[in-house]
Amino acid sequence: MADRIYLMDCTLRDGGYINDWEFSRDIYDAVSKELQTANVDFIELGIMGSHNADHFKTKFRSLEEIPLPRKPEGSRSQFTVMMTGAEYKKMVIPGYTSDSSVDALRYAFFKADIEEALIHMEELIVRGYKVFAQTMATFQYTDDELAALVREINRIKPYAFYIVDSFGTLYPEDIRHLYHLVDDTLDKSILFGIHAHNNLQMANANAITFINEAEGRDIIVDGSIYGMGRGAGNAQTEVLMHYLNKNGGPYNDDIVWKLYVDWFADLRKQFDWGYLPEQFLVSKYETNPAYVWYLSRKGITDFQEIKAVLGQIPADKKYTLFRDEADRILEER
Repeated sequence: MADRIYLMDCTLRDGGYINDWEFSRDIYDAVSKELQTANVDFIELGIMGSHNADHFKTKFRSLEEIPLPRKPEGSRSQFTVMMTGAEYKKMVIPGYTSDSSVDALRYAFFKADIEEALIHMEELIVRGYKVFAQTMATFQYTDDELAALVREINRIKPYAFYIVDSFGTLYPEDIRHLYHLVDDTLDKSILFGIHAHNNLQMANANAITFINEAEGRDIIVDGSIYGMGRGAGNAQTEVLMHYLNKNGGPYNDDIVWKLYVDWFADLRKQFDWGYLPEQFLVSKYETNPAYVWYLSRKGITDFQEIKAVLGQIPADKKYTLFRDEADRILEER
């Protein structure tokens, strides 16, 4: 097993795809405080992005807008937020200080944006942040392409490098292959992480496979409370805690379950997340789950209709939502 295993909770960020980041300040304060008490290593506080709301959301328009979480005595948790290149280019990123709300920035990018992403991440490293390189839809890389990217990652030396199962397409045998492909090249000083999605009910199995394949390096594994996350959701923080605790982990899953009962059980009644028929199709056709969201906005929720549209999306348009492509397919049907 790995030299050191870190646990990241992504509820306030990935869960925001379910409720448009409409987490109240009370939920934000409760989650950011209680996950520290539960010994979670990294807590993702939200995502960077534009909006016009005049109330609190966990989508932040600037780093200064992120409330500094209250740290209980003895807390060892660190805080992160996610951004993409589009948001990076809109923002002025201040240098990191001991008073900054976040310790780390997670930079998410697709294969088409590698060159720009490397430049942006290097700039963030210079500004003093721990930078996480989130390689979205990692399955879209050939082995040679992924190995080449890892060599570039070694050059800029971020804090962590991730494989990301964005559309929930991977099985444990795929995780084993990707783990060893990356591990053979990735500098041992760089944390190696996994972010799994549950479209095939494989998120926990894939995360645990990653944990068990790791040897001789530090790794980081993502989850969210009750798996709340985009599309089919994520591995569950509480399930990962239970597994890690069977191997000597320090985590308190009772605290996470109390958070679920107090704050998320009612949300679960309002919003669907987890394994759903349309999310299986996302995995089957290897498409971004935003297409399912877009079709639902067009009033298309029938399984067979969704299947017909997703099956016609060209390979080079699958990785992110191209609204004009979806509209073209709909018009031609």
